[in-house]
Order: sequence, then structure tokens, then C-alpha cells
Amino acid sequence: MIRRILYLLLVTVLLGGLAGAIAFYAFDFKPKMLATVILGAPQPPETVSAEPARTDSWQPQIAGIGTVTAFQGIDVTPQVGGVVTQINFESGEDVKKGQLLVQLDKATEEADMRSIAAELANNVSDLKRRESLVSKGVVAATELDALKTRNRVLEATLDRRRAEVAQKFIYAPWDGRVGLRDIALGSYLAPGQKIVWLQKIDPVYVDFTLTEADYGRIAVGLKVSVTLNAYPGQVFVGKIVTTDARLSDSNRMIMVRAEIPNPDKKLVPGMYANVTVDAGTPETVVTVPQTAVTYSLYGDNVFVVNATKVKDKDGKDVDELSVERRFVKTGPVRDGRVSIVSGIKDGDKVVTAGQNKIDQGSKVVIDNSIALKLQDTSTIQ
Repeated sequence: MIRRILYLLLVTVLLGGLAGAIAFYAFDFKPKMLATVILGAPQPPETVSAEPARTDSWQPQIAGIGTVTAFQGIDVTPQVGGVVTQINFESGEDVKKGQLLVQLDKATEEADMRSIAAELANNVSDLKRRESLVSKGVVAATELDALKTRNRVLEATLDRRRAEVAQKFIYAPWDGRVGLRDIALGSYLAPGQKIVWLQKIDPVYVDFTLTEADYGRIAVGLKVSVTLNAYPGQVFVGKIVTTDARLSDSNRMIMVRAEIPNPDKKLVPGMYANVTVDAGTPETVVTVPQTAVTYSLYGDNVFVVNATKVKDKDGKDVDELSVERRFVKTGPVRDGRVSIVSGIKDGDKVVTAGQNKIDQGSKVVIDNSIALKLQDTSTIQ
């Protein structure tokens, strides 16, 4: 009986050990072995696009933002009050220097002029009669002096009335474009009341701000390129004509004024302008596509493709491509390309698409059909 129990225990132990061994193999040893084999197997190369860095000649530039302003601009206003009897312009039209814009009622002033002229004529006749009497000693010379003074006063009053009548005619002081008129026939205009604004817009000014650091790089006559949201892709070229006399105390910025020819009158005062100033002589820089650079807090980097010679299955020498992560110092960005100050040299092949699939040492193949297209990065205001 005891022997039978011992045999039963022995068989149970052997079966338990066998079951444990099978479980260990199936659930621990085999998965780890497969994982080791899979991880140790060579990874297939990732597909990326790439192109070599190149040397370009870039004109140093200073960027700013500004506003288009009129070469000359005023609010047309009357010097004297009166009722509007004529309006000789339409809103938004171009006018010439000396063109009559508005006429005010002058009937009262003309009536005063006739009254003064009549009084002056009577005074002149009286003066002639008194002169003959003074020569005969009948009238005192002081009366003659009083009449002469009265004559001069009337002439001055008449001249004043003529000037007031002339002020009833409001002319354009120079060639320009008028805005929206604020008056109507029959309305009364008070002295200084706005009739319409008049702007001379060929050429125009573009006033923009630059930092204190950039002030030393600008000078009168430097070329200025202006782009506007109203005309995408079009560049208006002019030059710097002056700068403000001082920097702002609050932000240490200085106002700069550029003059832009505007023969087509496309530019109107108040437009937002992106300004680029050409400063200095062209420089030679190494550039890469903007999509090649990965920006991060710990440093900007690019992936550089390196080729090494290996033997294929037939024993022939072939190029095996792998990538190297390089940290770079970047400069200005222009037309979809980034200038590289350090870290890349001319001819280095850099990855331009597919960086999310690779890391240091990854094997790659190049297919430039997957290259990213340059997107429009213009600012929308």
C-alpha cells in the first residue's frame, strides 16, 4: 500500500514537472527567443526624400512692417462760411492743381462790394472838389487829409471784400485724388468744416519701424521692397528717403520713411505693408530646404545621408545609405530655404521628408517623389 502511494506521488511530481517545463517553454522561453530573433533581424530601409545642401548668394536684408501714407494729404476746408452753390468733383476722382472743387454763395459779399464801391466813388469826387477849395484857401487842409484817409479805408475794405469773395471759390492746391465728399448742394459750410480729403498718391510714402540694432545698417538711398496683402506675389520697389530724428522711448524703435513710385495708383494710404530693406553687399551662404530642419528646444537638427560600401549577395560593391543626426545653427529663412551658419557644408545630402520614420543610424532609400511641396507662408492680416 505504501509502495503504491509512493509510485503515485512520483508520477504526480514527474507530470507536474513536465507540465511546468512545457508552460515555461511556451509562455516565457519561446516568446523571449522570438523577440530576440526579431529584434536582431536587420530592419528594412525607410523611404525618404533628400537633396544636397547648396551654396547661394543672398543679399543681407532687414525686415519691417509699416503703413502706406500719402505723399501729401489734407482735408479740404473753407476759410469762410457759406451755402454751397456748386460742387465740381465726384467722390474718388483725380483732380488737377487749380481745379475748382466747390463754390459758396457770394451774393452778400458782392452786394457789400457794390455799396463800398459807390461810397468810394462819392468820396473820390468829394476829395477832388475839396482839393480845389483848399488851393483857394476856402477849406482847411485838415479836411482834405480826413477825406484822403477815408478814401484809403474804403479801398482797403473793398479789397477785403474781394478777398472774401475769392475765398468762396475752393480750388485743388495740387494734383491728387479726392475721397468721399461730405457735403451736398445747398448745405451750409462753417469755416474749417471738412469738404473732402485730398491725397497725392504718386509717389507714396511707406513708414515702417526698425529696431535700434538695425538703425546702424540703414542709410538714405537703400533699396526697399514692399509687398502688400492686396497684391499677392507683386513687389513694389522704392528707396529710403529719411528717418525720424529720435527713437521711441517706450520700445527703442525708430520710424523710417521710404518713397515708392505709384504711377498706377494701386497703393492707397492706410495699407499694411511688409517691408524688406537691402542692406550691405551679397553674402555667400549654405542653404537647405526649410523642410529639412527639425526645430526643437534642445537644438535645431537635420539628418544627413551617408553612403558606405557593402557587398551584396552576389559579392558586388553597392552603396548602403544611413542617416546621421547633426545639430546645426540656422540663419535667415528666404523663399523656402534656410541658411545654415554651422553644422552643414556644401554638398551634404540632407533628408527633406520622412524624418518621423528615422533615427540616428537608420538605413534609408531615397525617393524624391515623396518630397514635400512648399506651402504658402504669407501672413494674413
